[in-house]
Amino acid sequence: MPELVESAENVIQGAKEAVLPHFTFLKEVMETGPKLMVRGKGVRLWDIHGKEYIDGMSILWVVNAGHGREEIKEAVTAQMDKISYATLFGGYFNEPAVRLAQKLALITPGDLTHTFFVSGGSEAIETSVKIARQYHQLNGHPNRYKVIGRREAYHGTTYGALSLSGIKANRTPFEPLLPGFRHISPPYCYRCDFGKAYPECDLDCVRTLQQLIEFEGPKTIACVVMEPVMSALGSVAPPQEYYRKIREICDQYGILLVLDEVNNGFGRIGRMFASEHYGITPDMMTFAKGLSSGYMPIGATIVRRGIAEKFVDWMLVHGLTFGGHPLACAAALKNIEIIEKENLPARSAEMGAYLLEKLKTLEEHSIVGDVRGLGLHTSVEYVKDKKTKERLSGRVRIASKVEERMYRRGIYLCRASVDKTYIAPPLIVRKEEIDRIVNALDESIGEVEKEIA
Repeated sequence: MPELVESAENVIQGAKEAVLPHFTFLKEVMETGPKLMVRGKGVRLWDIHGKEYIDGMSILWVVNAGHGREEIKEAVTAQMDKISYATLFGGYFNEPAVRLAQKLALITPGDLTHTFFVSGGSEAIETSVKIARQYHQLNGHPNRYKVIGRREAYHGTTYGALSLSGIKANRTPFEPLLPGFRHISPPYCYRCDFGKAYPECDLDCVRTLQQLIEFEGPKTIACVVMEPVMSALGSVAPPQEYYRKIREICDQYGILLVLDEVNNGFGRIGRMFASEHYGITPDMMTFAKGLSSGYMPIGATIVRRGIAEKFVDWMLVHGLTFGGHPLACAAALKNIEIIEKENLPARSAEMGAYLLEKLKTLEEHSIVGDVRGLGLHTSVEYVKDKKTKERLSGRVRIASKVEERMYRRGIYLCRASVDKTYIAPPLIVRKEEIDRIVNALDESIGEVEKEIA
């Protein structure tokens, strides 16, 4: 084991010997070394060797307000001077959690009024499922336990969130997963499950929801959970009327609709929340990531008043030690204040349109099949053949090859999939920084294109 001293060499060795990394081949870390970021300011990052990077992914769709915000640090420090931890169990509260819940009730659409705090996105998803199931039990419908998600959707990696998620590679190592979860087709227009094109398709992907509900039995379904703009699938934003139709179906059958805003919320897609873009109010919304811009770990599930009222006389049998942590809530409150004061959702819409326009120039590459996105939530999808949309072999891992070349060029993109590159910089990004990201991506794709030819 390396000594516990703060030299760069020992930190690097410690990363190799003492940490199990997330979604990473340990062999690659051992061979190429860990990517260690030690400082951030604005949209810039610096690694342990002092090299500067542009954060092209907000680390992980997280740092919406940018790195190094002194205001958030000061808010957390001020709260630490008062009380660092207090529980929300058993009728106890803390002031920052109450103020944050009030703020979320003000800025979310419709009659979303009551917030349950957690530590992150997976917990927020599991909370929504548990609330939905207990809500139906309290209404006298104990058989409403099934949950409908979508294939290729990502909602987290804890067992409940993973059971809801529809990414096969994530699910397979841990099967059998939890019972009661079902999946329908995603609104993936570039690769339509039905071989059709919008709008002639008449949204067959919506019809699959109604068909599954009828097949399973409407009185067995608790909720439908959907990420408005699908992140892992590559910034898949469905047609405008998609969610209005989903909402209508849920209302028809008395099923709760949960929108997963963990990646979408707090300005990422050009509105404060993606549900605003689609003009609907869900029964529940889940948050994390941009809620505090990553300055403290926090997540939340907010519910409509009618759902919360069911728990006036009955206990919600659920709780998490760090849910509503006062330091995290203080960070989130200041983060939201910054997002509103600097109008970052509008900035995301403006800079996102510019980013997408620039990314479209990459379609000249033979391996770029599609470029898409909404706000500062964009993606590039790679193919073997542009005409047939034939996928590249999973063994090629082309997105990882592009990511490595971007890293050498000083652009940090930490979430490459097999065949998609995600680009989602902090909402404070400027045009010249977007230009640098896209130019580096153009060069990197060109190099990989030649390598695999």
